[in-house]
Amino acid sequence: MGVRLSKAASWWQRKFSKVRRRDPAERTTRNVYDQHVQESMVEEKDSPVLEIGIPLKYSPGKAFPLGASKVEDGINFALFSQHASSVLLSLSLQERKNVNEYGGMVEVALDPHKNKTGDIWHVCVEGLPDSGVLYGYRVDGPQRWEQGHRYDSSIILLDPYAKLVAGRKLFGDVPNKTSKFLGTFDFSSLPFDWGPDYKIPNIPEADLVIYEMNVRSFTADVSSGLDPGTRGSYLGVINKIPHLLELGINAVELLPVFEFDELEFQRYPNPRDHMINTWGYSTMNFFAPMSRYASSGGGPAAAAQEFKQMVKSLHNAGIEVILDVVYNHTNEADDDHPYTTSFRGIDNKVYYMMDLQNNAELLNFSGCGNTFNCNHPVVMELILDSLRHWVKEYHVDGFRFDLASVLCRGTDGTPLNAPPLVKAIAKDAVLSRCKIIAEPWDCAGLYLVGRFPNWDRWAEWNGKYRDDVRRFIKGDPGVKGTFATRVSGSADLYQVNKRKPYHSINFVIAHDGFTLYDLVSYNFKHNDANGEGGKDGSNDNLSWNCGFEGETDDVNVLSLRSRQMKNFHVALMISQEDRARKVILRSSMKTPGITDHFLSRNIQVLMLQYVKAKVFPDLIQISLCANHGKCWQVLVKRFIQVMNVIILDFPIIQATGTPMMLMGDECGHTRDGNNNSYGHDTAINHFQWRQLKARGDHFRFFSEMIKFRHRHPILRRNRFLTKNDVTWHEDNWDNSESKFLAFTFHDDKLGGDIYLAFNAHDYLVKAVIPSPPQKQQWHRVVDTNLESPNDFVPEGVPFRGSGYNVAPYSSIILEAKP
Repeated sequence: MGVRLSKAASWWQRKFSKVRRRDPAERTTRNVYDQHVQESMVEEKDSPVLEIGIPLKYSPGKAFPLGASKVEDGINFALFSQHASSVLLSLSLQERKNVNEYGGMVEVALDPHKNKTGDIWHVCVEGLPDSGVLYGYRVDGPQRWEQGHRYDSSIILLDPYAKLVAGRKLFGDVPNKTSKFLGTFDFSSLPFDWGPDYKIPNIPEADLVIYEMNVRSFTADVSSGLDPGTRGSYLGVINKIPHLLELGINAVELLPVFEFDELEFQRYPNPRDHMINTWGYSTMNFFAPMSRYASSGGGPAAAAQEFKQMVKSLHNAGIEVILDVVYNHTNEADDDHPYTTSFRGIDNKVYYMMDLQNNAELLNFSGCGNTFNCNHPVVMELILDSLRHWVKEYHVDGFRFDLASVLCRGTDGTPLNAPPLVKAIAKDAVLSRCKIIAEPWDCAGLYLVGRFPNWDRWAEWNGKYRDDVRRFIKGDPGVKGTFATRVSGSADLYQVNKRKPYHSINFVIAHDGFTLYDLVSYNFKHNDANGEGGKDGSNDNLSWNCGFEGETDDVNVLSLRSRQMKNFHVALMISQEDRARKVILRSSMKTPGITDHFLSRNIQVLMLQYVKAKVFPDLIQISLCANHGKCWQVLVKRFIQVMNVIILDFPIIQATGTPMMLMGDECGHTRDGNNNSYGHDTAINHFQWRQLKARGDHFRFFSEMIKFRHRHPILRRNRFLTKNDVTWHEDNWDNSESKFLAFTFHDDKLGGDIYLAFNAHDYLVKAVIPSPPQKQQWHRVVDTNLESPNDFVPEGVPFRGSGYNVAPYSSIILEAKP
């Protein structure tokens, strides 16, 4: 083991009076634990080096826990690297004035015979303070690119297990765009005070209304009314909790808050070098909260404390905190323009998937240049440790996994039926109270909506819900049946094993894609500001501009857009029951591009219901041997034939779902048609608080609709339903031109039936209203065609007629009351 110090380390020289200088050319030193340190010395190449004696003591240390930890004898450092041939621990105590340089680093060369256990390199350093230390590693190893190695000992690397990360102080500080990122720790602060009356909300999943939001963009705009130091910070979120409560949501899903480099696009000239990564889907460390979300440039330790303050405040307000986590790739990019900060330089062959048959080229299932090797045992344990850390240390309530299908791939990229990581997350004791949500696809076509390995624990972003609801509300023909299926809970996807209705996360809008306002204002994406010539972002948005592309003063277009936004929100907040499967099967048979597996899955779910009910006893014997092969195909064909004549009122299993909305949709936020706005730290992404007042009627409708869902248990059941829970007022299922759907949810216990109708025609429909339950009458709560405040009347307006004129592109809700 050896120690070296760069010439720039004036802080050390001031702090310790006994400094023994040597000639730089001599380059020799002694260590109390190793008389032959010269053999393991690695010099810092960026600056002249002086060898000095310093009052720090070194011992071999221990292999666990990984990262930096406080022990009786000092600070223990432990790093995994299976293929490294040498490791140096780099330490600095000075406050870096120039964060673009390493400067002042003491370097300790680890002896592989004394400082290594298995594949873990470790050392204990006595004499370090309990906070304010910056550290990283220089790692060297085989220079065999074709074997998957990417070692470069000139780079000081970030510890994958660093609990705090120090870099530039302020978000988007362009003069410091080449900032270096180092690990740090804070063992001197007192434990965070969660308070004697503090409780974790533990909201049942069936009761959740999720609000997807970005910490910085939520309050970064001057219109937030916050002081400059608080804007865009964790404390900024605390200041706006009253808005969240008024809206009525009870869970926030935070876009990535793990440390990332928002200026990564500006490292070298490229078409995106004007952009600032605002969304944060480019993680460099999985344990540290984003340090530049601390108020007033407070740094990593302040960020950790303020993150906890935010969680505590949200919990005290009855709001859960779900983190959007990115374990499918890292910030380290590809081999053409690598951004080596940690994993790549520590052990690329372990941490990333690669094609060893093709010059060890990095596999790219994430669309971001690399793919994290999630099901490698070491990487899997790192991910589990990270998740547990956020639950135990920061009290978060759940996780949404970005491009979660990557988690279902083996180390060579092959899809796995029972991926170890996904199972481990579902079964982990610490994570047992957490909501776990998959984005069930990746950028290489592994689309697992309804088929994500789940162990009856995982919920999914229901992409089919988004697409089918968009199609129906904008008036596409032939989709009424699928719309009914989606607002009724997508039982064709989720009624499997012991999965629950709330395992479908229903959404119309998410961070990527159009905002709700843009969905009804643009037929085409307008992404010129991104610098990629319009090549980025989806071309298939299932949007409709209501007659004019972009902004307009046409009152008729604006009125129609307002109705459509309200229609989408109504559909999202009432999503519930299912309907006769005869129509589902016919729709599936006619859908281009649908896979045989998916079609069989639909039929299988329904067949099992009929077989168990002994409606078709002649099918039971066939079903016993019909799980695969030709026998299964025979059974499917036979069942389809029988279904063509089956009665439509057979008792059917139904489902509900969990709604999620996007930050800003409650006030009609626009990104000017940009459907891929990840790189804009501007009003494109920033919440515009002045719009709340300007579009108060819009906000009022959205808020009241959420609260209506909370007040009515029949809209958020946690069980699958039967035909007794719903009546479909429909005899026109097979007409592809029909765009009107009406149904009643029944509440047999409380008698509070709810009637709903959606009219996606461009003409008025005279709906026949069924009789209300005995001793009750209908009250109109919602009519999206009416102006505020009549579009939503919480107490309801009495209605006694037998028919209702449902306006074009509108929806209504009637509630039965005494």
